[in-house]
Amino acid sequence: MGVVEVLERGDISFFWKPSVRAADALIGEESAKVQSFFLVLSSGNKHRRVRVGKKRLPAPTGERLWARVERTGSLARVIGDIVETEEYVTKTRGVRVQPGAEMIARGAYAFVQHDDHCHLVYRLDHTEGGVPEEVRVPDAGSLIVLFERVPRTKATWTTVGSPAMLDEAGAECVLVGANDEPERELGIDVLAA
Repeated sequence: MGVVEVLERGDISFFWKPSVRAADALIGEESAKVQSFFLVLSSGNKHRRVRVGKKRLPAPTGERLWARVERTGSLARVIGDIVETEEYVTKTRGVRVQPGAEMIARGAYAFVQHDDHCHLVYRLDHTEGGVPEEVRVPDAGSLIVLFERVPRTKATWTTVGSPAMLDEAGAECVLVGANDEPERELGIDVLAA
């Protein structure tokens, strides 16, 4: 199993944002198209909104997906602008509606140092219905986090880093799907305080 150290614990929430649609479109008709997928990590008074590039979590087969910290700060600052529905007018398409983001699931997370790399592990304790299949979140997961190398060289990503590197908006990382049973893989209880 190797050396395991918990670096940070907190609450995790997963969200998806439906695509823009015409104002007169039937609710649910176009809203199942996914515009974006993101997660919110909350630890004490620190909150981070992290957008995942492929609009879903990576498969636990080693798939790698790019992610970016979009916003940090208070919870209201982190999610306030993205959960509200917005209506606007375009010259060519008329009135358009950008639906607000909807929660997929929530639970607990931990950043765990495992030998020479860091995992983001989570376990859900609540899931919402009516979520498009492509953004469904497994009940538990373990993602290896590759951090942006500083200073940047030809090899952009490295296992060397800490969760503090994700404390600023604009920080980027790569999430690597590792396992869907983090407790067994790392020997920790994700939900423990």
